[in-house]
Amino acid sequence: MSQTTYCVNCGKEISETARFCRFCGSPIRRGQDESTTPPVARRVENVYTPSPEPIRSVHEDVIEKIPSSVVDSLYARKRKKQINNEMKSLLKDVDELGKKLEIGLIDDAQSTNQTAKLQEKINSLQKEKDTLKPEFLEIETLLEAEKKWLVRLEKIEDKNRAGDVSRAVYDSLKDEYSSELATTQRKKATEERKVRRWLVDLQKETRVLETKVESLKVRSEIEGQTLSEANQKIMDLSNQRVRKATAAEVLIEILETL
Repeated sequence: MSQTTYCVNCGKEISETARFCRFCGSPIRRGQDESTTPPVARRVENVYTPSPEPIRSVHEDVIEKIPSSVVDSLYARKRKKQINNEMKSLLKDVDELGKKLEIGLIDDAQSTNQTAKLQEKINSLQKEKDTLKPEFLEIETLLEAEKKWLVRLEKIEDKNRAGDVSRAVYDSLKDEYSSELATTQRKKATEERKVRRWLVDLQKETRVLETKVESLKVRSEIEGQTLSEANQKIMDLSNQRVRKATAAEVLIEILETL
């Protein structure tokens, strides 16, 4: 009868005449510990251990720079609200002119002239409003989806408490809604990180533009330039600053709803 020993690599019992371990394939070298007591310290199954992924710094987690189309959309959202308020105020002024005309505070010529000016402003605002194209961000869509799955989970729980649903259907629907909710929340968390990074970038860009505008104004004064020479560039930079600052305000409003 052949005697047995133990593989020092995996700790399994093998024949003392074996050249290779039949469990882990390790070569058996004579002279190794051939005690009949299993080598406890080595008694572990060979398990594949994947190499750990390299640690990525925060800066390596690339987040796309906010597209200009998103800045335009965010600006359009805020500007559209402003235009609506301005138009309401102008229409109110038109009504006030009508009342003044009725009680004799102004004559027909004054009423017609002032009403025409107000209507011109209203028409101008309407044209601007028609060019604005506000859109929802992905994070807002995901927020609505999250609310939907939470409501459905609440409803299935209510039915279960009331005994209006079988256990099998309850378990099935709860698992489905919970899975969809978890997926949505993961996506929302990713989008939130992106939006917060966008906000930081916009705030930095706004400060840079403010400095550039101030620099141009001071330079024109020091170097004896007329303001008109730098005026166009100042206006362009100022418009960019307003758009980015407005977009940042809207992002803050969106993040406050999360």
